Amino acid sequence: MGTTTILIGKQFARFLQIETTFLMRRGFEILTASDGARAVEIARARHPRLILIDLEMSTTDGAAACAAMRRDPSLAFTPIIIMSAGDSPEDRERCLKAGCTKFAVRPAKPAEILGSIAQMLSVRQRKVARMSVVFNVAGLAGGRQIVGMAGNLSGTGLLLLAQRLIPVGTALDLEFVIPKTTRTVKVKAQVMRASQNAEGTYEVGVHFIDLDQTDRQPIVDYVAS
Repeated sequence: MGTTTILIGKQFARFLQIETTFLMRRGFEILTASDGARAVEIARARHPRLILIDLEMSTTDGAAACAAMRRDPSLAFTPIIIMSAGDSPEDRERCLKAGCTKFAVRPAKPAEILGSIAQMLSVRQRKVARMSVVFNVAGLAGGRQIVGMAGNLSGTGLLLLAQRLIPVGTALDLEFVIPKTTRTVKVKAQVMRASQNAEGTYEVGVHFIDLDQTDRQPIVDYVAS
């Protein structure tokens, strides 16, 4: 297994100086970004397992950087923590809409964030829970609804496991129940990537287009649980 890479914004890295040293001593590779735009560049080039950035970053702030990362199919499901000095409802909503996994107010003690780091990494390392999804091609009159399986659920999309190739760019209507809840989500989505796996089936990364905040928050809570 290769080294686990974590990308941390420069302001965040200074705040977590002792914690960063703790992680490095345990074999994690720490990457730092001087501003939001640089964080996006590094994330696209290195595909870290976890990203921690400040909302208040120069050039491109944390929310805009997160949104840019989520538009990259390879970063669609990467855990992203955005930390802010304040807790305004507007900032929290903007970050969650951008697709962050967790919005956190900077704690009094930097060590408190280690729990979130450990939790995010364990979520990525454990076997991904699968769930049933009903989907069809959006706008296709009389189109057949297909019941399939999906995993890697996030606030911005999911990984659909399909028996046939669904071309990149295809618009889908999805319906699924958030695991461990009884909440049904109906959302439009677009295929961002598709590849065939060793079993001969297809892994299709889809991005939610019109997910309502009232549906997004339970998904974020589930992913972080």
